Amino acid sequence: MGGDKVSGAVMFPDIEGRRAMSAEGLINVLGREAAERLMYCWGGTRVSVPDLDELQKLKLRERIIKAYERGATPAQVAERFGISVRTAQRIRSFANYVERDTEIM
Repeated sequence: MGGDKVSGAVMFPDIEGRRAMSAEGLINVLGREAAERLMYCWGGTRVSVPDLDELQKLKLRERIIKAYERGATPAQVAERFGISVRTAQRIRSFANYVERDTEIM
């Protein structure tokens, strides 16, 4: 596939309006072990990869959860992280939620 590199990122060809990646490209981006795990779990399946905004939200939630673990109240969390008290409460409730296995219909 031999994609061009721009600022360390590999450019992938467009196939039917979507970027595509070969096994070699995936190994170049993720490393062999991670690429093999990804291919084992998701190979042949079309997946949507979260963007960097989602990563930032995840990092914020992790920091908020740590604040709760240290004893912060929802009001303190809201003030410290610039969110509403209700959002702080939702994040705390979500942190206590145990995800159930999803069923594919």
